[in-house]
Amino acid sequence: MNPLQDLKDIHTPAAIENWPPAYGWWLLGIIIVVVLGLLIFWLVKARKESLAKRQALKSLHQIDASNPHSVSQLNQLLKRVAMTYFPSQNVQQMHGSQWTNFLINTLPNKKAKVFSDSFEAMQQTLYQAQNSGNTDYPRYCESVETWIKHALPPRKHVLPPLEQNNA
Repeated sequence: MNPLQDLKDIHTPAAIENWPPAYGWWLLGIIIVVVLGLLIFWLVKARKESLAKRQALKSLHQIDASNPHSVSQLNQLLKRVAMTYFPSQNVQQMHGSQWTNFLINTLPNKKAKVFSDSFEAMQQTLYQAQNSGNTDYPRYCESVETWIKHALPPRKHVLPPLEQNNA
């Protein structure tokens, strides 16, 4: 008598189903959805915050350098965009050295050192008689563009000192 005759055939186990997934996959899916939602929210918020900055840069490139009031237009552009990003600073009332100091204080330190003379010269030019050609316009335009690109939107560490200076 053969002892192997009483053995039954080998049966393969039931196939493992793909659905429902394990708890870890559910958790991973929820984490991915939350992270994507937060990322989209952050991108929309950042784009909305930089809207005035993008519009200001577009307006800057539309100013005609041959216009005798071009320096005044640069200053007006700076005021408009500054009022958007610094509503509590009474920017519309600033002029002369107070306005120049505000512009310099909102720039990063490296940029402030380079462009402080340009902002001061631009303020002096505003109060001089208008002439047909301003040879310093490209320098002023570069200063305004640098201020728009690097000072906006304001960083959180810039606001408290400004509030103390303008209080």
